[in-house]
Amino acid sequence: MTGSRLVVPNMVSTSPIQVVTAKDILVSGKSDVSDVILQLPQNFNNSFADFNNRTSALTTAGGLATADLRGLGPQRTLVLVNGRRLGVGDANTANPNPASDLDQIPTALIERVDVVTGGASATYGSDAIGGVVNFIMRRDFQGIEIGSQYGQNWHSQHNALAQSLEIQDGITPPTGTIRDGTNRAIDLVLGSNIADGKGNVTAYLGYLRADPVPSGNRDFGACQLNANTDATGTFYDSAFCSGSGNSNFFKVGSGPTYSVSGNQFVPRGSTETTPPAVFNSQPYIYNGRDDLRYTAGFLAHVDINDHAKPYAEFGYMSDRTDQKIAPSALFRSSNPLDPLGTGNYPVNCDNPFLSAQQAAALCTPQQLAYVAANPGQPCLFPAGATSSPNCADVLIGRRNVEGGGRESYYEHTNYRAVVGMKGLISDAWSYDSYLQYYYTSFFNVNKQYLNFASIDNALQVTGTASNPVCISGPPCVPYNIFQDGGVTPAALQYLYLNGSAYGTNSQRIAHADVTGDLGTYGIRSPLAKDGFSVNVGYENRAERMAFDPDSGEQSGLLSGFGGAASAIHEGFSVEEEFIEFGGPLVQDRPGIKNLIVGAGYRRSDYSISGNVTTGKFDLQYAPTDDLRFRGSMQRATRAPNLIELYNPAAIGLITSGDDPCAPSEYTGVVAATLQQCLRTLPANATPQQIQSFTDAYNSGSIPQGTGSQLSQEVGGNLHLRAETANTFNVGATLLPHWLPGFSGSVDYYQIKLSNGIGAVPPGLLLQQCLSSGERFFCNSIVRNTATWSLTGATIAGGGYIVQTATNVAASKLNGVDVQSVYRLALGSGSIAFALNGAYLLKSQTQPYPGGPTYDCAGLFGALCATVNPKWRHNLRVTWVAPKGLELAVTWRYIGHVSLDNNDPNPLLYGHTFIDQNTGQPTYNTFEAAFPAFNYFDLSAGWSIHEGIELRGGINNLFDKDPPLATAEVTAGGANNTFETYDTLGRQLFVGFTAKF
Repeated sequence: MTGSRLVVPNMVSTSPIQVVTAKDILVSGKSDVSDVILQLPQNFNNSFADFNNRTSALTTAGGLATADLRGLGPQRTLVLVNGRRLGVGDANTANPNPASDLDQIPTALIERVDVVTGGASATYGSDAIGGVVNFIMRRDFQGIEIGSQYGQNWHSQHNALAQSLEIQDGITPPTGTIRDGTNRAIDLVLGSNIADGKGNVTAYLGYLRADPVPSGNRDFGACQLNANTDATGTFYDSAFCSGSGNSNFFKVGSGPTYSVSGNQFVPRGSTETTPPAVFNSQPYIYNGRDDLRYTAGFLAHVDINDHAKPYAEFGYMSDRTDQKIAPSALFRSSNPLDPLGTGNYPVNCDNPFLSAQQAAALCTPQQLAYVAANPGQPCLFPAGATSSPNCADVLIGRRNVEGGGRESYYEHTNYRAVVGMKGLISDAWSYDSYLQYYYTSFFNVNKQYLNFASIDNALQVTGTASNPVCISGPPCVPYNIFQDGGVTPAALQYLYLNGSAYGTNSQRIAHADVTGDLGTYGIRSPLAKDGFSVNVGYENRAERMAFDPDSGEQSGLLSGFGGAASAIHEGFSVEEEFIEFGGPLVQDRPGIKNLIVGAGYRRSDYSISGNVTTGKFDLQYAPTDDLRFRGSMQRATRAPNLIELYNPAAIGLITSGDDPCAPSEYTGVVAATLQQCLRTLPANATPQQIQSFTDAYNSGSIPQGTGSQLSQEVGGNLHLRAETANTFNVGATLLPHWLPGFSGSVDYYQIKLSNGIGAVPPGLLLQQCLSSGERFFCNSIVRNTATWSLTGATIAGGGYIVQTATNVAASKLNGVDVQSVYRLALGSGSIAFALNGAYLLKSQTQPYPGGPTYDCAGLFGALCATVNPKWRHNLRVTWVAPKGLELAVTWRYIGHVSLDNNDPNPLLYGHTFIDQNTGQPTYNTFEAAFPAFNYFDLSAGWSIHEGIELRGGINNLFDKDPPLATAEVTAGGANNTFETYDTLGRQLFVGFTAKF
C-alpha cells in the first residue's frame, strides 16, 4: 500500500490516495503519462518553475516533465516506481527545481498510478512534502501485446479579440482550421512465466514522436499581449500586441531613441523598419514541444521458495527535444565586456557604415573631431573616464532577423537497475532488501547565439563602406546594422558562438527492511483478534551530480543565454534508519468494527546538512463495514538539493514586471516617484551617486527591462537548512452495503511548510522597497551604478535583483479532496460515474520571516505564480455497452480565479500594475478574473475480437480557447495564458491494442 510499509489486516491508506489506472490512461488519449498527471486536480502547473510538454520556451533548461502536487514545486513531490525512489532526471544547473523526469515512465507498462498527497517522509524519506506519485508497473504479464496510438490537434481559430488586436498591430492572424501537433506512439510488451509458473519476465519497448506546436499557430498566441492603461493612465483596462524592444533600437545617453530605415536613423516606431521597432517572438514559442523518445526494459522475479524470492528491474530511456526560440540579439544593457560598465556597445565614430546623419546622432562633435584627426583607431577608454574620445557608447537592441531563431537541443538518457531479494525469515518475519542504481545523462547544444566579444569587434570598423575592415583584423567580419540589408552571411558566421554542456546524475541506494507480525508472539490488543505489526529498516543513499559546460557556455558571452554556466562536481550521502508500527486496538465490538493505530519514525543523517528526523501518527476508526474515518499527522522534510547548495552565482533574466523607476517601454511613463526610487540605492550611496541617479531619473534615461523581464542573481547557498513541514489530514471513506457499486471518500488536509528554500519574489521586493524603504528588501535591489538600470550583465557590474537561495519562506495549504465511484448495471451493460475533485481552502505564503502573509486560493498572477482555483474536478461517465463497446465522457472543470494584483491584501495589491500618474498601486480590469472553464472529452473503445481493441476520442470537444493574460503576469515566453488551461485546442486520437 502506497504510504506505508506495513501489511495490517483491514487497513486502508490513512492519506488520501488518487488512483489512475491503465484504463484511465487509455481513455484519456494521452500517450505521455505526464499529460495525465498534469490534469489531476491535486497537481498544479507552475508556469514559472515546472517543466512539462507545455512549458514556456524561454529557458535554458528543458526537455523533461515533472509532477507538482499541491503546487509546492516539483522538488517537493517524490516519484516512486514500485515503491522505490526515482532519481533526479535532469543534470542541468539551469533547472532551478531538479526533480524526477516523468518521461522515463513507460506508459504501456503501467498497472496503476497511486498519488498520495501530503507528507510521506517518514515512510520514504526526503522530498515527500507535497506528496508521492507511485507508478506501479505490470510484473506478471504473459503473452505479446502491441499497442499504437496516433493523435493530432484540429483547432479552429475563433478568438475575435486576439485577432482584432493582431490586425491593429499589422499582424495577419491565423484563420480557419489548423491541424498540427501530430503524435505517434508504438509500444510492445512481452511476458512469459518461468520456473513452472513460480516467476515471470516482462519486457517492454516504447517509441514516442511528437511534433511541435508553435504559439503562432494559434490566434490567441500569435503576438505578445501587454496590458494597456485607460485614457487617464489610472486603470489597466485593455491589451495591445507588443513584443521585444530588442529589435531595432539605438540610443545614446538620455537622447532620443532611433531605428534604422535605409541608411538613416528615424524616430523609433515612426515608420515600418526591418527589423521592426518591436519584435514579435510568439511564432518561435511552443505550445507543445518537439519530442522523440525511446524506452526499453524488463521486470523479472522468481520464487525459489518462501524464503528466497529474487527480483530485478531495468529501465532505459532516451529522450530528445529540439526547441527553437526567437533570434539572438544585441540585447540592451547586456554586454558584459563594455568597459564603461553600462552594458552598452562601443561603436567607433568613423565607422564607414554610419551615414553622416547617424554619426551625428550617436557621437558628440568632440568625438567626430577626434576621429577626423585620428582615424581607424580601436575604441579608447582612458582610466576613470565615463566616455570614449573616439567611440559612442550605444544602447542597442538589435534582433538577428537575418540569421533566424536560436536552437536548443536537449538529450536525456536514463538507466535504472534494481536487484533484490525478499521472502520469509520465519512464520512471523519477512524481509525485503535491494540495491538500486540510477544514472541519467544530459547533453545540450545551443546554436545561433551571438558572441558579445565578436559583436564588439565587428562594430569597430575602418576602411570604406564598400571595402570595410574590422579594426581588430581577421578573422573578424564587419557587422553592418546601420543599413537595411547590410548584414552579410559571413558576418553572422563570425558572430555565432555555439554552446554545449554535458552532465550526469547518479543515485545509489542500498535498502533493507524486515516486517514482523507481532501477533504471532501474542502481542496484540486485548480487544482485538489480530496482532500488531512492525517494520524496521535501513537505507543508504548516495547522489552525485556532474555538470560540465563547454568554453562557450562558461564564457558568459552567449547573447541571450542568461549569463555564464559553471561546472559542478558535487554529491552527498545519507544514512537512514526507520521504523513503522501499527495494528488494531479494537475489532468487532459494538460500535467499533475496527480501530487501527499506526506510527512511524525516520532518522536521516546527511553528509552535507546533518541529522533530521521525521515521524507520523495515524488512526483509523470503522464503526461498521460501510464507514471508516481516518486521520494522520506527519512531519516531513526536504534536504537542500545539490543545485540549491552548490550552484555558482550567476546573472539571468526573470519575469518580474517593469522597473518602476525607468520609463515604460511602451508608454515612456515612470511609474514610481523619485523619493520612492531613491530607496533602491545602497544604504551607503555617496552624494555623487544620489545626484547621478536623480539626474538619470529626471531625464528618463534609466534603461528599462525588455518584455517585463529584469535581471536576477541566482546561486546556491552552503548554509541552507532542511525544509520541514507538518501535515495533517482527516477524512472518511464510505462503502455502503445499501448502495452496491458505490464507494467514496472525503478528506481534509493541511500542510504547513517552514524554512522553505527559495527567495522573496522579485516583484514583492521592489514593491516593499519602494513603499517602506526597509533595508531587508532594498538590499536585494542592486542597480548598475553606470546606468542605474536593473538589467545587468555581470555580478560585479550590478543591475539585478538578488534571488539566491535562502531559508526564507513559509506556507500553509489546506483543502478538501473528494472522490467517488458509482457503478450500476444497465441492461446487459453497465454505467459508471467516477469523480475526483479538490477544493482549495487556503494557499497562504509568508514570503519572509516574521512578515505578513498572502493567500493565493482563488487567485492567479505573477506573485501567486500559477492558477489556483478553489475547486477543480474530473468527472467521468463510462457506459459499457453490449458487444464490446465502451463509451466515456469526461468533464474537466477548472474554477473561477481572480488576478492577484487586484486583491486587497497590501502584499498583493498593485505589485505588478502601477498608476502612471501617481506611482501608486492600481487595478487591472482587463484580466481581473478568469471564468470557470469546462472541458469535455469523448472516447470510445471497441473489443472487435478477443485480445484486439480499437479506441479513439476527442479531447476538448468544443475547442475551447484558454483565457487571455498579458506578459506582465505570465511566465517569460508564455503564449498569453497559463499552462493550466488547454492551449492545443481540439485533440483527436485513434489507437489499438492487440494481445496474443
